[in-house]
This record gives sequence, C-alpha cells and structure tokens, in this order.
Amino acid sequence: MISTDLQIPELNEGETILEGIISIESAISANKRKIISVFADEEKYKKRDRKTTRFLSMLKKNDVPYRLCPRSFIDEITSGVTHGGFAAIVTERSYSDFDVLLDSLVPGGYAVYLDGVEDPFNFGYSIRNLFAFGCTCFIVPERNWMSAASTVAKASAGASELCEIAIAPDDENALRIIKDIGIKIVCAGLSHNSVSINDFNCDEPFVLFIGGEKRGISKTFFDNADKIVHIPYSNPNASYSLPTASCAAIFGSTLSNKK
Repeated sequence: MISTDLQIPELNEGETILEGIISIESAISANKRKIISVFADEEKYKKRDRKTTRFLSMLKKNDVPYRLCPRSFIDEITSGVTHGGFAAIVTERSYSDFDVLLDSLVPGGYAVYLDGVEDPFNFGYSIRNLFAFGCTCFIVPERNWMSAASTVAKASAGASELCEIAIAPDDENALRIIKDIGIKIVCAGLSHNSVSINDFNCDEPFVLFIGGEKRGISKTFFDNADKIVHIPYSNPNASYSLPTASCAAIFGSTLSNKK
C-alpha cells in the first residue's frame, strides 16, 4: 500500500536504520534483530521492477511490514542516496556471549578480533573480506563500530548481519578468558619472532587479532601472543603496512587455502 501520511520516524533507544536490499535481507535471514518496518520506493513498485517485486514478496513471506513511499522520503531518513530505494527501521542486534563463541571454535577453526579499527567503512570491509573466505566468528572490543550498523552493514555487504559477533570485556579479562578456555592467541604483525602467514599452521582453535592502521593491536594481546604472523611482501622496499581490510583479505584467503 502506498503511504500518504508519512512522517519522519522517531527512533527509540537501540533502533537504527539499515539501507539497501542486501543489508535488510541479511538482517532478516540472520534473525538477530527485529525488523520494525521497511520503506520501499513506490516508483520502482509501479514500474514492476523485478528486484523490487522479489524483495517485497520476501517481506510478505517473512511477515515483515513495509510501506511504499516516495524516494525523496527515503533520502530524508537515510544518510545519503546509495540506499537503492529501500530502508528499514530495526532494533539493536543480539550478540554472542564471548566465552560461548570461544567454546564453539573447533580444532583449526578461528575467530577474528578486529582491534583498534577507527573507521566504520574499514571495519565493514574487513568483515566482508574475511566472511567471503569462510570466517563467520568475530570479536570486537567494547568500543566498536557496531553502533554505526547502517554503515557497517552496507560496507560489509550484509556480512556483519550474518556472522556471529561477540563483544569482549576489557583487555585483561578478555585475555584471561581466552587463556582459561585454552584458545591460542595469534597476532597479525611483524616482529623479530614472527612467521610468514604462508608458513603458519595451527591445529588448535585460535583467535586471530588484526589491528587498525593507527592504534593497532592492544599491547596486552600482542605481548601474550602464542604466535605472531606477518604478510610477506614481494617488494623488498615495501616497508609500509597494508590497510586493515587488505590484510583481512590476505589472511582470510591464505587461511582458507590451508583447510
């Protein structure tokens, strides 16, 4: 039904707006947050756009309420014009318990702790790259970018909605819990005792720490790492570090090929 009484929605505490079909579909599939309402471009519906028709059918099948409205209204309630004509009001997502997620890791399996990533796009791209290569478990510090759900979901192409994410306690407690459960700590970095990711093998479950370009991995974890691994550069003059998302793609791809 095309709405004629539209008003800019007032978000309740914990609610946010997801943008684009991919983000909204992923949120529905993951079932980690409630979809309160979806807004869809009425012109696309009138033109019987195939993608729109399919999407609205999926919403009906999942009993998700939606409203058809002018694209200008969707522009107004979102952060830009890259939403493709779709937006959704959603509740805060649920998270995995930190220790439960660690306990779920199988031998040779791993979770990625994204530490010190200061940009929500970089954060989302990193999740997207790792998810593409099979990583479905992520850990983030208490201060993280999950509050910018719309940006993260869009940058990750919905992967941030589909994967399991746990919020870690403070560094000291997180380290204690990891050690108590018996999970290995593997840090991405270059040091005198680091090994190439190509030579890295671990038959035990581990947490792979990947740091942001500015702050990097917390000293608490780096100093207590069971193994430090680096990316071998082909260019001997490349003394710089790669962006976090690029490192994530390389680590994800290399670890995937070792399985």
